Amino acid sequence: MSGPGGSRSVFDPGLQVERTALSWQRTGLSIVVGSLVGIRVLAPVAGWWGVAAGVAGALLGVFVVVRSSIRHRVIHERLTSDDLAQLPGAGVMAVVAAAVLLAALVALGFVLLQR
Repeated sequence: MSGPGGSRSVFDPGLQVERTALSWQRTGLSIVVGSLVGIRVLAPVAGWWGVAAGVAGALLGVFVVVRSSIRHRVIHERLTSDDLAQLPGAGVMAVVAAAVLLAALVALGFVLLQR
């Protein structure tokens, strides 16, 4: 791929990679905050199970933030170098999205059963 001056440009110098990393960091922080609120709501009703679910969610959120930072660094290094190795897949992030969906469905069921 050639740039405007005939130089080799590996990737578009826009901020797509940075925006994606920031988006995943916001998602991870939202999971942490939602889990902490969940602990406050679930602890009186579900006891230790509610606390355990909230702590697990908070750990998942921290994992997302750390993993997104690592992923951003790896992708940025590969795109700015001449190393055209395959970029990392999004398998971990897909699993996180599935876990959040499952947690949302469980929370919805919990709310509907409390009525």
